[in-house]
Amino acid sequence: MKVSRRSLIKAGAVAVAAAAPSVRSVAARRPSLVVYASRIPESLAFAQQHGVAAIDVAHEDAQFWRNLRTAAPKGRVLGMTRWTDLVIVRGELEAQGKRLKQESQSSPHHPFVWEMA
Repeated sequence: MKVSRRSLIKAGAVAVAAAAPSVRSVAARRPSLVVYASRIPESLAFAQQHGVAAIDVAHEDAQFWRNLRTAAPKGRVLGMTRWTDLVIVRGELEAQGKRLKQESQSSPHHPFVWEMA
């Protein structure tokens, strides 16, 4: 099988189309907080589309996740992050009584989309 640029672009378009329904279903209800990674362009776009309070994981390591601990969101928390950031955020939010409701990843090289409530 010969791999061409065109076939790679088509495969990428199919992967995005397959992930779109799961992202839309997670984002159907308005969250109280969005957690995103500004170093990942699709995660940044994800945060901007919600227009609610947001926490950028790129800046949280330096502050020892203080913003997440003090934000104490009352409702749902949505996120699009790498796995390692999800593990840290999940631990902090579980300490506040939240539980992971769903997580998905469209491909191994894309960030995880997740919800906690």
